[in-house]
Amino acid sequence: MFHPSYCDYNRSNPDYDKINRPDGSGDYLFLYLITPMKIQLGTKIITTRENAFLLYTPGMPQIYQAVRRFKNSFVHFTCDDDSFLTDYDLPANRIVYLPDPAAVNALLRGIYVESVLKQDYYPEQVDLLMRHLFILFSRQMHICAKESDIPANLYEQFRKARIEILTHLDQDWDTDSMAALTNLGVSQFYSYYKLFFNRSPKSELLDARLERARYLLRVEALPVGQAAALSGFSNLSHFARYFKQQCGMSPSEYAHGR
Repeated sequence: MFHPSYCDYNRSNPDYDKINRPDGSGDYLFLYLITPMKIQLGTKIITTRENAFLLYTPGMPQIYQAVRRFKNSFVHFTCDDDSFLTDYDLPANRIVYLPDPAAVNALLRGIYVESVLKQDYYPEQVDLLMRHLFILFSRQMHICAKESDIPANLYEQFRKARIEILTHLDQDWDTDSMAALTNLGVSQFYSYYKLFFNRSPKSELLDARLERARYLLRVEALPVGQAAALSGFSNLSHFARYFKQQCGMSPSEYAHGR
């Protein structure tokens, strides 16, 4: 379980302020540097751009200074099991840039609010938020490892488009209408979609439609034609062929548990 000890959200210090902890802080520090900073890592001094992240391990010197404005979000924490670094494939003591830093900062805000209010089930809730933070961080980091020059906020734009597509399965999605959600051409849309989600939008949409159809047939006991239409399959014969190809039986056989 994760145990935050102190955190803050969008905190501003005086201009050019410096944090100087040569022995670290005695715990982990997850740091989001909203403004550019000069950071000492070992014998090197690195000047970051805006929106840099850094995860300090216990005992690691924490020495950084604002280039001018000082603004950051952070959480100091301990953990019952230090294997979380490998479990979530997290980089320690290294500067990282992510395609959607605002989403990570929103989770830091959630952790901050929980730490202030400490409502019922606070330990469990803040542990969940910390795990969510590291899962999101790791996912975005792996996207950056694939492509270093992704335009700012493009991942969040695609994430919203993906939600729109997969939560409106009965809509008549074609390549043009899906690409229009991101204001990109079809070719660019497909390339970025596969980069971000490791699937083509068409195959993911078909899988989601099939999953809904199976639920509607077996659990809701809807007629085949209605289940197909509500799942986004406009052609009943195509739906029947695709269903049998994927499930090894016809929709009617599946509905009756054969």
